[in-house]
Amino acid sequence: MSAPTGGAVLDLAPLHLVSHLVPQPVSQPVPQLVLLGAVLAAGAAWAAALAVLVRRGDAVPLGRSAAAAGGLVAVAVALVPPVASAGGSRGHVVQHLLVGMLAPVLLAVSAPVALALRTLPGTARRALLALLRSRVIGALTWPGVVLVLDTGALYALHLSGLGAHLHHSPVLRALVLGHMLAAGTLFAAVVVQADPVRRRLSTPARLALLVTAAAAHDVLATLLYASAHGVAGAAAADVRAGAELMRSGGALVHVLLACAVMAGWYARTGRELARADRRAERTLLPPTV
Repeated sequence: MSAPTGGAVLDLAPLHLVSHLVPQPVSQPVPQLVLLGAVLAAGAAWAAALAVLVRRGDAVPLGRSAAAAGGLVAVAVALVPPVASAGGSRGHVVQHLLVGMLAPVLLAVSAPVALALRTLPGTARRALLALLRSRVIGALTWPGVVLVLDTGALYALHLSGLGAHLHHSPVLRALVLGHMLAAGTLFAAVVVQADPVRRRLSTPARLALLVTAAAAHDVLATLLYASAHGVAGAAAADVRAGAELMRSGGALVHVLLACAVMAGWYARTGRELARADRRAERTLLPPTV
């Protein structure tokens, strides 16, 4: 698109932000069915872990189990029609919000690693602990790395032209969805820190990481909206609707993630105050005869 005489107009169409402009029905490909099978397997593994707790007579984490179920359902909904068969910008954004944002937050809150450490047999538990303490996990959970893997990958998807091939390659589409889920869950786990992690961040540091990701996500939504200026008709409306959905839906999920961070801080602070009160009471009590 050429700039009109007398002024320069930023042409964002070459940035491939419009790769999902024309709605295209997407069949239910085998790779996405494989992802759906993995979701079902994860649900079965969670149920098996709960069964171990019940047999022992241990407390069952009902709230965390509900969060895990919600996360797995969000992924499953994104992998079956009508969401999986939707085309255009809105269809892609809905899948992104479900698989790459909402599901990861719920899965991070559910603390699956903590449940695994409680229920795995000795050898498997030691192997998991060794993995958690490894340098690889330490590098992957560094704030800059998780930000690049999660939010940076979205920019790469939209700005590189890779997104233009999603509707035509079921394998690529499944790989992108798998990366969204894995990177989003890693990011949410670092921010929420419900699971044991090698590198623990302070609450202000985690909130700063969240704000940075939210700002970058909003900028991407703005670029997507602006990219519709060179397109006419229903395609432009679809891009704008997708961008608005990305901005509003992303904001809601980021608020949910912030609430999870603050809820964890509140609970941890309450436990610390309770322990301090008990120590103070023991100090003030007169010695027993």
